[in-house]
Amino acid sequence: MKKEKLQIGFSGGILFFVLFFFVQPLVSQIAQSIPYTIFETQLDTVSFNGNMSQIDFKAPPDSKTTSPKNIYWTKLDFSSVFPEKAQDDSKWILDIGYLNLAKIYFLNEGRLDSTILGSFELNKDFTGSFEFSRDQLLNDQFLLLKFSKLNNRQILGNKKFMLYPKEQHKFLKDYVHVAQSNIIALSYLLWGGVFVGIVISLIFYRTFKQREYIYYSLYALSLALFLGRFGIDWYANHIGNYSLVNFILNNAFELLAGMFYALFQKHFLGTTINYPILDKVIQGAVIIFIFWLLFDTAVIIFEKYTLHLVLLDIRAVLLSILVLFAILYLSINFKSNLNWFIIIGSLIYGTGSVLVYLTGNGNYLRLAAIGEITVFSLGLGYKVHLENKEKIKTEQEASMTYIKLLRSQLNPHFLFNAMNSIQQLVLSGNRTNALNYLGKFSKLMRFTLESSSQESILLSNEISFLKTYMDLEALRFDNGFEYSIEIDKEINPNTIEIPQMVSQPFVENAIIHGLIPKTNGPKNIWIYFNKKDNDIIECIIVDNGIGRAASQERKTNYTRHKSIGISLIKKRLDNLRKNSFNDSTVNFEDIHDSHGKPLGTKVTLTILVK
Repeated sequence: MKKEKLQIGFSGGILFFVLFFFVQPLVSQIAQSIPYTIFETQLDTVSFNGNMSQIDFKAPPDSKTTSPKNIYWTKLDFSSVFPEKAQDDSKWILDIGYLNLAKIYFLNEGRLDSTILGSFELNKDFTGSFEFSRDQLLNDQFLLLKFSKLNNRQILGNKKFMLYPKEQHKFLKDYVHVAQSNIIALSYLLWGGVFVGIVISLIFYRTFKQREYIYYSLYALSLALFLGRFGIDWYANHIGNYSLVNFILNNAFELLAGMFYALFQKHFLGTTINYPILDKVIQGAVIIFIFWLLFDTAVIIFEKYTLHLVLLDIRAVLLSILVLFAILYLSINFKSNLNWFIIIGSLIYGTGSVLVYLTGNGNYLRLAAIGEITVFSLGLGYKVHLENKEKIKTEQEASMTYIKLLRSQLNPHFLFNAMNSIQQLVLSGNRTNALNYLGKFSKLMRFTLESSSQESILLSNEISFLKTYMDLEALRFDNGFEYSIEIDKEINPNTIEIPQMVSQPFVENAIIHGLIPKTNGPKNIWIYFNKKDNDIIECIIVDNGIGRAASQERKTNYTRHKSIGISLIKKRLDNLRKNSFNDSTVNFEDIHDSHGKPLGTKVTLTILVK
């Protein structure tokens, strides 16, 4: 799109250079402005009995503008073009420009005749030109034109009527077509931008179901219909670029664009919550837009053009106030970077409107519209980015909250087992071991309480915790098992962090369900921390107990509680995997000898470290 804009801008510059320095001087030699005088009245007919001196024609005033309620009888004087008594049988073209109601009077075989030339009368057949020969002039010198300007005000002194030979008509028609090519190119560029914007916004709407995407599409479409109809052949051939229907549609599309702009702003910024004052202003503006659309359309249909122009002036003031208020309010109450997109887009379009007012060149507004819808589409993309970012943050917070909940369920489970062990030692009268156990238990309690709010801990602290825990379990079972912990030489336990208490439930499971039920032979548990990758370590827990199959046969209430502890850890790792710990896994493996006899169980935890 950027390359396309550059090419259009470059070709437009060349076109302007050629038109200004070569074609325009040639056109000025071919076509000449016809002097005229005007009789302003509200009468639809005048009488002159062949002598137009009876009508009070005056030179057009330089500052006075046309009024829809007035009729302007215009005497076009060709005396400077056709000298007296000179014979001239050639055909000429008079270009009267864009006049809504117009009728020209001339001689036809010596009798007064007329033909209609107005855009609201001819609609799609309007050309704005009249072909004639010298013998059709009134008094061999004049043509009489009656016209009314209904759609806007025009300074009478600036009105020009151009005359050129018929044989140059094709050249001048091509010149006008070339001169209008920038308008056509910008119209197509506007439609291209609108099409892309609407497709993207509808895709977003299908995903997010938010109204701003619909209102953006409606705003962009209304803006394209308002500014981009010129140059579309189907529209020109069936409706007409200057017809009455076009005038009604132009007015409607402009009002619809304003209404959808306000609604887009409302939902894009979430004004109901974030900017309540602006929200009330927008709600009022939308109601006014709807009323204005219906009322002004009826005014035009019933040909109350003077009232329409008054409404047009009021509308321009109200729209300017609305846009300026929104820009100032959003600048003062700045809560989000989304404000910038509304402020910048509105300023671009507002600047285009001012340039059109100062120069009369509608291309400035088309360029401004392209800029504004581009800024708004970027704003929608940025909002999607913010919402996805916020969604991810919310999901992470919810996930971490769930992890804390799982840990809060895990810690009481372990504490219950530890307290039960102390109770058994006290009841059995083993005071020495009970005191020793109580000392280690207090150390374990302190560690648990201090780390309860932490998401992760140092590997060295996790290992210290495991040692204290296994010492407690060994005391509880009369030193009925031995353990060892080995750390890979490439691992520095004082710099690596892992999820808190992630290995303890599996160690506890190995002791309670693997080693303690074993009736003969040594009872051992081996724990290995190996480096698997730069950010991944493996915690391998191996026991030479009775195996999982035999353990399942010895199901007890304790087993049911312990299965809950293991399931909590699995859920915890699953939630960690959804966030940053996306490679954390748990794998169980049964160990057998060559004859299939169970020799124990191996559990491998794969953990992404910090």
